[in-house]
Amino acid sequence: MKIEYVNHSIANNFGSYIEINKHLRKYPELLNPILEHELSHTEKAWSVKDFKLDFFSDNKINHWNLFKFMLKYPKSFYQVLPVLYSVEKGISVDINLLIMYLTMLIVFILTIYFGVKYL
Repeated sequence: MKIEYVNHSIANNFGSYIEINKHLRKYPELLNPILEHELSHTEKAWSVKDFKLDFFSDNKINHWNLFKFMLKYPKSFYQVLPVLYSVEKGISVDINLLIMYLTMLIVFILTIYFGVKYL
């Protein structure tokens, strides 16, 4: 699979290629498990397997080191955006993040609704 190094996000699998933050090459302890994770994805736009992989997998990434990396390279925080736009590739949507954010929004709205109604 083709790997493209970019200046934003952490890593994304687009089916035919993987985008990885170019600065991760300096951090093999992060790059290797992240690349392994991305290679585990299917080539479909969305699948239950990919959803489970993103939210329930037991990856070997040191999250503290990943957070320090993200603080050092702030454009890597683009990873948490469900919709990205680039001139070359247009709009790309991360369905898994969109589902997660919509679920969080629904839970928040229901919590406020029931809190106001019954308290």
